[in-house]
Amino acid sequence: MPAGGSLQLVQLIQVSGLGGELRADLQQYYGLDLADLPRGTLAPRRILQLVEHLPYDCALMAALRGGPVHRQWDTRTHLLASIVDAVQAGTWTAVQLASHRRVPEPEPLPRPGTRAAAAAPARRPLDLSRHPDARPLPAKYRAAPDN
Repeated sequence: MPAGGSLQLVQLIQVSGLGGELRADLQQYYGLDLADLPRGTLAPRRILQLVEHLPYDCALMAALRGGPVHRQWDTRTHLLASIVDAVQAGTWTAVQLASHRRVPEPEPLPRPGTRAAAAAPARRPLDLSRHPDARPLPAKYRAAPDN
């Protein structure tokens, strides 16, 4: 019988395809390696409990919100961008009123998920396959045991 949380963890890793983000976050925030799961030194229920408390700007949450462009965009960052846009609009209004010519309206700061952000060039994923220390993952770590 699967341990508590096994099905939810499989859903998160295999079905959603977020295993890489989960692995990175477990390593970064908790110093844990997801590869310890098949070895039996890390319980699925513990992983799920830790996932519930990951910070808002972690890789997993960013992927769930739409991708890595959302990584640094928490509520505070969105509010700061809105303040910058408001200050630019106020300054533009004052300059426009004092000018005899038309002054171009300022562009709002690009935010994740907007057309301006979509028009930005996409970043290529990091390819470490040619790194001198790169080695294939041993077969025993590629898939969880069928126990």
